[in-house]
Amino acid sequence: MKSYLGLGASDRRLHRGLKNASFLSLGNLVSQAIGFVGLLFIARRFGPEKYGIYVTVLAFVTFFEIFDLSGLLKVIVREGSKDIESLERTLNGTIFLKTAFFSLAMVLCIGGSFLTHYSQTIKVLIILYSIELIHSGLESFLSAIYQTVEKMQYLAAFTVLTRVLITVLSIVFLYLGAGVLVILLVNLFSRFLVLLINYVYSRRFARFRLNFRLSLEPRILRATIIFSLMGIINAVAIKIDVLMLSFLTASRDVGVYSVAQEFTKEGILLRNIAATAFFPIAVKFFLSGTVRARTLLRYSFILFFAVLAGCVVLSFFAPNIVVLFFGDKYAASGQIFRCLLFCLPSAFFMLPFTTALQATHNEQLLLIVFAIAAALNVPLNILFFYEFGLIGIAYSTLIVFLAQAVALYVLSIRRMKRQGYLV
Repeated sequence: MKSYLGLGASDRRLHRGLKNASFLSLGNLVSQAIGFVGLLFIARRFGPEKYGIYVTVLAFVTFFEIFDLSGLLKVIVREGSKDIESLERTLNGTIFLKTAFFSLAMVLCIGGSFLTHYSQTIKVLIILYSIELIHSGLESFLSAIYQTVEKMQYLAAFTVLTRVLITVLSIVFLYLGAGVLVILLVNLFSRFLVLLINYVYSRRFARFRLNFRLSLEPRILRATIIFSLMGIINAVAIKIDVLMLSFLTASRDVGVYSVAQEFTKEGILLRNIAATAFFPIAVKFFLSGTVRARTLLRYSFILFFAVLAGCVVLSFFAPNIVVLFFGDKYAASGQIFRCLLFCLPSAFFMLPFTTALQATHNEQLLLIVFAIAAALNVPLNILFFYEFGLIGIAYSTLIVFLAQAVALYVLSIRRMKRQGYLV
């Protein structure tokens, strides 16, 4: 029978989680500040039309990351957090599978580009930038090592270094008159250079080698598939907006919406960083004892109302902020940004629940919640776009986040109480 956690053990785990979150948050804040400078230069230099082409290429390629078996990351971290000695065995048993799937993602991306209505120029850029799928697949694999051994400072450092390289080189080449092609090449060069450094340092904590053997227990493979399906459905639920816009309207409109979305993505990124930092702690936490449901709920509402208060204040200045940073060409982005801001309270409300469900092997429930959101997002995007224009996509996103938060709260409390994880 499970026992209640002692205060000392709970405090130590919370301290480690806060330390990890601090490293990642600091790295994120620095990298995003640097990246924002780069974004300003790119968006202003290109204008809405060319910037729309640039983000269309990025959105199309990154969408296919859903096929690179992203769920493997969570499984490696979860299994390694339980038994650190098993980490190298798990890495060696999964590297071939990971390689096969990010290669598949690249093939699907290139093949999918030929089925679009995009111009020949955009298709060529997509084919070139699809190499990024190799980088993202390997980077997530290496990230599992640092998360498992709780060395988040390395992840923070690599994030900052990547952003510095991309931003500095982009600004230099923009002043030299570079176009979309050169900036995409700068992205690829910077990311792969940091990936090489990442790999060298990862060998301090765990070593793996490429092999052609698949060595996974059925339960681990099952969890990997479920986590990966969650990633696919979640991408359709909340990450497909810019890609859908690229099919529904002109590149200029895509550029206008993307500028508004960039501001909101920073908040979502902070939320995801906190989830990454606390995940290995949550695994150990639920292994050690039972948690009170009201404690989980209290943290959720604290996050919700704190973020909501900040969003209300910021919403009064949203249009002016956009014009101040990006210029009058992007004035239409201001109202969209004001609306998208209010997705953040729901996103942070879900943080304790999503972390708890993944830590207790309840990823199937997350799959259901994400499926509900995905089922709403695509039709609402189309309906609201034709009814309200660009801001209709923001209305759709707001409704999807809220519905996801409500469904997650109702279903997760009931499931984890029945299993004995919550009382």
